[in-house]
Amino acid sequence: MMKRREGRNGAGGDLNLKSSVYLFYPFFGMFRNASLRVPLLIFLLSVPLLPAQISRQEIYPQAVAHVRAQEFDRALELFRQLAEANSRDYEARAWIARLESWQGEYAGSEQGYRSILTEQPGNLEAALGLADVMGWQHRYQEALDLLAGIEAREPENLEVLTRLGKISRWAGHRKESLGYYRKALALDPNHAEALEAVRLITTETRYEVETGYSHENFDFAPSTHGHFTQFRYTDNNRLTLRAGFQAQQKFDEKNTRFTLGAVRRFFRRTYLSGQAAFAPTGRVVANQDYSLEFTQGLHSSFYAGMGYRFMNFRDANAHVLTLLADTHPRSDLHLYIRYLPSRTRFPSPNRGVWNHSGWARLQWDVNRRFSPYVAFAVGSENFASFSVDRLGRFSAQTYGAGARINLNRRQGIRVGYFYQNRTMGRRQQSVSASWLFRF
Repeated sequence: MMKRREGRNGAGGDLNLKSSVYLFYPFFGMFRNASLRVPLLIFLLSVPLLPAQISRQEIYPQAVAHVRAQEFDRALELFRQLAEANSRDYEARAWIARLESWQGEYAGSEQGYRSILTEQPGNLEAALGLADVMGWQHRYQEALDLLAGIEAREPENLEVLTRLGKISRWAGHRKESLGYYRKALALDPNHAEALEAVRLITTETRYEVETGYSHENFDFAPSTHGHFTQFRYTDNNRLTLRAGFQAQQKFDEKNTRFTLGAVRRFFRRTYLSGQAAFAPTGRVVANQDYSLEFTQGLHSSFYAGMGYRFMNFRDANAHVLTLLADTHPRSDLHLYIRYLPSRTRFPSPNRGVWNHSGWARLQWDVNRRFSPYVAFAVGSENFASFSVDRLGRFSAQTYGAGARINLNRRQGIRVGYFYQNRTMGRRQQSVSASWLFRF
């Protein structure tokens, strides 16, 4: 037995070698023929080396791990390797389309999903992904038609029903959305997404009226007080409209101010907002005030943007630029930062000057009822070149705190306090309180 084992490992190797020689003997014969050596050598060198076999068992878990770590570019690279190695790896191809959609490459994502459905018409994962891409592009009816066809074949599929509920809600079809979610709950009474969606839809309010009072106290001028009212309409975080009125007594001057504004969301994380305000009388507040702001979500927890604001006073015009950053390190924690360089121009003399200011606010949503915040602002103005005594330099630091308190799902209050420290030891304090009603 020992000899057999040795023969298999040792002498057997000679046998295998001989077999290989016999197998390739014709080629060795060719090399003996001098006239065939060069052509044969050129042929062998021209044959490309075959790539090493891609191990799906190794690469697929790595790609999924990159997805969980939000390393989408690396995950895409690995899934594309799998798809290139095997065009029938529909799971990898679906991941490619999904990741492209998450990165905003909707055209490529849609093409990827459609190519899968062309080869596999019953691929549910690709169909649901395609519906999501359509929904994110506001092509709600196309998405609903696609999902309705799947529901006709699979009326008890929870993923299809919840997708129908979600996209119906995006489309503004509140009643239909509620019906789909309730169908899902009839199949699974503990379905978390459906339960939360039904709660939100049944308690959803699109209109809000806020009315309140504000008071400012100065140690160098008479106090200011006034009241304000604002009406707000929102449509599933896609469109927000605002209209407001304010009346105040400031520095022995009565002012009234009317405001109109709107915020529009495009795609998933792109926002465009604008506002116009008019104060027909007075010199203290801007008689005309226009602003436009663009915000883009670079990540689910980070937004950046810029804006422009024009304010027309009786004695000057101000052009204000805005650079903004909003970050949400946690779902209940929000930090807002603004930098506001401004150019103030006076008609007489016709000269202008740059000034700088900025502010930051940190808000914590403790729970659904209580959201406190703290704020800090700093600013400076230098109008020395316009004044005879050359004393036109001003700066201020402002500290603030406040909260929004929801008394119930229909009513709430908002309170705030600010303290400002100005140049030459001057001080200002302001308080505000308002009542909100949603319906």
